[in-house]
Amino acid sequence: MAIDLKRTFSTQTLTRPLAAGSAVQQEGIVLVHRLEDGIEKVALVDVVAATDVPVGFSKTADSLPSRTSAVEVVTVPAAPTSLVADLRRQNLVVGKVRAVDSNGVVLLIDPVFAGVPAAGSVKVDHPTGRVKFDAAQAGLDVKFTYLYDLTMIQAEQIFGQRFVNNWGLHATFGVIEVGHGHCELYTDQYDASVDWSVAVPQLGDKGQIVAAGLGPVLNATVISVPSVDSALLGLRIQFG
Repeated sequence: MAIDLKRTFSTQTLTRPLAAGSAVQQEGIVLVHRLEDGIEKVALVDVVAATDVPVGFSKTADSLPSRTSAVEVVTVPAAPTSLVADLRRQNLVVGKVRAVDSNGVVLLIDPVFAGVPAAGSVKVDHPTGRVKFDAAQAGLDVKFTYLYDLTMIQAEQIFGQRFVNNWGLHATFGVIEVGHGHCELYTDQYDASVDWSVAVPQLGDKGQIVAAGLGPVLNATVISVPSVDSALLGLRIQFG
């Protein structure tokens, strides 16, 4: 479950056919309207357009997510020890990492791990989750918010299996349940590099919640920002 089942709800649940070429594995992503053969279907689009019309969020209890979010705080080792630390997760998604130190400084993410970090930056080795800090950060706490890709074993360990003998039913039958109407959605499918305390939610590629791009602005308000206690983004959102 890539959504918080205890806090996520919708006033309506629609059952809709999937548009041609759409395969949905993640829960809590935004699907858009398509009209095929005179019938409304829903699509997961790789590249969203301003004309796309959001229908609702995916509810897929018959699959395991391949990507999720995390928030953790790292205390930068003080000199003379190494300025290198390891995040708890590996396979971080490039461009979906945010780091803020305990002085409130947003650190530039440098994806090239070799060398010494420039002032105000942190080097991130995305495959291993290893991070390297500038000496000025020594002794500070740095909060990382990030998305990372899951192995099948990790997905089972973190999310368990809510399904029994119904793996991939939405793909087999070509239909999916969609949360619609007035919703409160707590999802891990968002751009983790964004400061969600000030950003305006927008529909992004692959159904994610973003704050910039070509997709339409959502009729949504942020009601909970990702934190160490909960890495999910909370939205009050109206579909339809």
